[in-house]
Amino acid sequence: MTTLKKLTVNAGPVGLLLVTLFACGLLDGRILSAQNLIIVLSQSVPVLMLALGAFIVLLTGGIDLSAGVSVTLGSIVVASVLSGGAALPIALGTGLATIVGVGAVNGALVTIFRIPAFVATLATMSGVQGVSLLLATRGVYVLSQPSLKQLGTGRLGGLPISVIAAVVVVAIAYVLVHHTRFGLRVYATGSDAAAAALANVPIRAVLLLSYVAASCFTFLAAVMLIARTPIVTPNLGGQSLLLDAIAACVLGGTSIFGGRGTVVGVVAGALIVSLFSNALRVVGIDPSSLDFMKGALVITALVCDVGITRLRGRIFKEAIG
Repeated sequence: MTTLKKLTVNAGPVGLLLVTLFACGLLDGRILSAQNLIIVLSQSVPVLMLALGAFIVLLTGGIDLSAGVSVTLGSIVVASVLSGGAALPIALGTGLATIVGVGAVNGALVTIFRIPAFVATLATMSGVQGVSLLLATRGVYVLSQPSLKQLGTGRLGGLPISVIAAVVVVAIAYVLVHHTRFGLRVYATGSDAAAAALANVPIRAVLLLSYVAASCFTFLAAVMLIARTPIVTPNLGGQSLLLDAIAACVLGGTSIFGGRGTVVGVVAGALIVSLFSNALRVVGIDPSSLDFMKGALVITALVCDVGITRLRGRIFKEAIG
């Protein structure tokens, strides 16, 4: 992707973020206060982590419906291992291995057994949810790890440490997607799998690695959540967080049909979703209406994505016709 094309693709999501900021300022000046914007940044971190994982899978033309409950499972595994007296690195390693295992199962179902991603990850979602409930026998885990607390609530130079950590993760994701052979193959697979196969792209390997890579970001979302919220319950994460992540991807210009999207767009989308949720709370919207309004936001974004895809297809047909 050329530099000019990258700027063009990123302009839409960044422009939408600026418009959202302007609209929020008109709605209520408190939303754009420095203190509230820092809160928005902190709240956006778990959404962004999960969105980066969803983004990689969406680029291939697939979807991972199990990501939200995988966050729950990862949180419970880490919390239960810590509660058993293990050190933090062991707990984190166990949680990561568990979530990567879920990603590998998803990838295997899609590549080896050729089950559609929607169906495969829907089944996995149900299984992961069941395992989470079985593991959460105590119901609630209260974590008191100083390192996790520092990650979730600490600050460095006025900025939350979680936000600084997110910047590092975004940089890694940017290099992975936009500057590696793996990233190029992911785009190729999502754009036209048949053409990519003719170009000797190992489609199955790319799909499998995509789900595994996405699971790593899912685990990071779990870590960021338990760092911010030391009380771990079976309700942590879940489908509401997944809805936010998919909304962030689509609002950021990622196509649900695969092959289109950028990391910068996902970042902008995550900020839009968090700003939207925060603005609704500041102006006093009933919390029970939040999911409804987020759903309406996602549907609007999806309709726009379908329209853009059809328009591009029509332009392409006219160009070659």
